[in-house]
Amino acid sequence: MKKRWVVTLALALTLGFTGVACAAAADVPANHWAYGAVKKLVAEGIIEGDAAGRFNGDKTLTRYEFAIAVAKAMAKEEKANDEQRALIDKLAVEYRAEIEKLGVRVRNLEDKTNAIQLSGVDRIRYDESNGTKYDDLHFNIDFTITYKIDEDWKILTEGEWQRQLDRPGDGDSAGMNALTDKSSWGMNSAVNSQMEQLYVAGPVAGSDVKVGKYSYNPVYGLTFDTKVTGGEVSFGKVVKATLTTGKTDDDYKLNGAELAWVAGKGTQVRMGYQTVESAGVKTKFHNVGFDSRMVNDFHFTAVAAKSNRNNNNKAYVAKVQYKEADSEVVGSRDAFMSYRKVPENAVFYTTQDLEDRILDIDFKGVRVGFDYVPMKNTKCTVWYMTGKDATTSTTDIKVYRGQMEFYF
Repeated sequence: MKKRWVVTLALALTLGFTGVACAAAADVPANHWAYGAVKKLVAEGIIEGDAAGRFNGDKTLTRYEFAIAVAKAMAKEEKANDEQRALIDKLAVEYRAEIEKLGVRVRNLEDKTNAIQLSGVDRIRYDESNGTKYDDLHFNIDFTITYKIDEDWKILTEGEWQRQLDRPGDGDSAGMNALTDKSSWGMNSAVNSQMEQLYVAGPVAGSDVKVGKYSYNPVYGLTFDTKVTGGEVSFGKVVKATLTTGKTDDDYKLNGAELAWVAGKGTQVRMGYQTVESAGVKTKFHNVGFDSRMVNDFHFTAVAAKSNRNNNNKAYVAKVQYKEADSEVVGSRDAFMSYRKVPENAVFYTTQDLEDRILDIDFKGVRVGFDYVPMKNTKCTVWYMTGKDATTSTTDIKVYRGQMEFYF
């Protein structure tokens, strides 16, 4: 009751000048996920009154108009179910600054926006293939610590530890896996830890800047899914441009550019160009792709890439997914199917990237599977892939995966 009274009072005091504030506030892009979330809460009666009326039709709304709607939803959170509460919490975090300007303070929202945040996932994975090359059995923990310097700037670090359950003497690093041993890494002893990311990020002169070691996976990660130590700058609204320069963990020089364009409601087009150089040899990559949310909860993604290498230099991936498993919503699920043809010469990877990339490179075939959330903050994944090697088409490849993840 106290929370509802605070929300109601805040709205009463602020609605008189919110119209003026809305005129000056930034518009929320038409394809932003929050439109669908708020419309769902309106349809289910969690948001009522003037705030609900704002979301009738396809009018572009401001962040302050969203804040009013979220504040109304927070006032009825006690009557919401688990799925609705999850949506309300996500919206509250997204529009925290605007909600606080309305005078609304909620304890669980404040808890989520502390200066230091810890999050991550524990994972148990079992892969079995027709042979031993792709077999894997491990326990993994990946955690991220984020320190908010102020409202705009943050420092993020990600660490990862892994234990091969079938070979406990191989070390604790995520770099040690079923496909490599210590000698292949040029080491005589086990690796004890692995720092995945460490960078500082914030706005500079209308752009977003990132400096340090960070994940690099432009254009849906087909050509590159690696770590870069260097700098990155992003700018633009309708078309967002991202420029990256630095080095990979294997000391390859990397430069890249990516454009992301919101082509319509629920549809985005991305294209990129990258170069890597080692020992005076430069390799160039072009990539393009798009993703679109179609009718009846279907989501389609397609990506293509090409390098300047002499042969087997073109790669393709197409994926369709039905619904989406949300780890905060018990019983949510999805199903997916993809086709990929990715020769080694078409994409970039090194020994440092091998663990996460090995099942996606030099493969031509299909993958089908599903995700399911049996309890809150968990996700179960099962899939099967079958095909051949993408370079010679002579080796049969079949892999089964069973995986359980626990989020914190």
